[in-house]
Amino acid sequence: MKPDSNYRFLFKTIDARGHLLRLDEALVDSLAAHDYSPPLKCLLGEFLAASLLLAETIKFDGRLILQARSQAALSLIAAEATSCRDIRGVLRVNEPISGANGLEALERLNLQTLLDGGTMVVTIEPDQGERYQSLVPIESSSLAGCLEFYFGQSDQLGTFLFLHCNGREAFGFLLQQLPPQLEDDAAKRANQWEHLVALAQTITPEEIDELEPAHLLSRLFGEEIISLYEEEGATFACTCSGERMANALIALGDEELTAMFEEQPVIEIGCEFCGQLWQMGREDVVNIARNGESPH
Repeated sequence: MKPDSNYRFLFKTIDARGHLLRLDEALVDSLAAHDYSPPLKCLLGEFLAASLLLAETIKFDGRLILQARSQAALSLIAAEATSCRDIRGVLRVNEPISGANGLEALERLNLQTLLDGGTMVVTIEPDQGERYQSLVPIESSSLAGCLEFYFGQSDQLGTFLFLHCNGREAFGFLLQQLPPQLEDDAAKRANQWEHLVALAQTITPEEIDELEPAHLLSRLFGEEIISLYEEEGATFACTCSGERMANALIALGDEELTAMFEEQPVIEIGCEFCGQLWQMGREDVVNIARNGESPH
């Protein structure tokens, strides 16, 4: 499968659809500004793949944010995907989470433990219209399990999700039941879905990496007629700007901002997602906030 690509597919005789995803350079670029430990790279890679898969299931112009916060080991993890298939992500920890081998360490990490007492949220920010959020119950030790539970609760439709990241590449596979169109009988629909999931559960990251999408789908669902749509790409892109950084400083309040500028005439503020640094004086902050001008 090509790097940084995702494919939609649709079953012709069963009410089901799917997405097949691989992140390569986009993942490397997303991680480049950070010195995360191997297991954290893998975890953020899964979140990035999941955010793009979730965004692909929605017809909208805007961005989707998959975010979790807690007071436990993992303070924050956030992944964003836009309708243009741009991605970016960031995480923070309250305590070190390390491991010599990312995959082995990640297998020992339990998302419920990492986010103990925390919350996970999917936020949709359309370019036109209101922003809205959905709570994702942390009911599984894995991100895929949490999102499967979320879809089952929100849409009342079956969802199978496979996520895998080795720190250099991330793979995702989403299989989703559709509302009754081709089959109305509940028992038959249930049997069809159970059969598809059983087949999908045999997928491996090596197959996503090495096989062409048509070949992979044929191997998984050989007896089914499937329409495979054209490849779509994925790219790392950050939306930070001088205006956003200035507004972040202004949000601190006049008193705190004044105290900061009394200590140092120029404040350096960095983007958590891409690592770009912005140097701003008080006049810069005011001009950017008012006019969107770039700092010196």
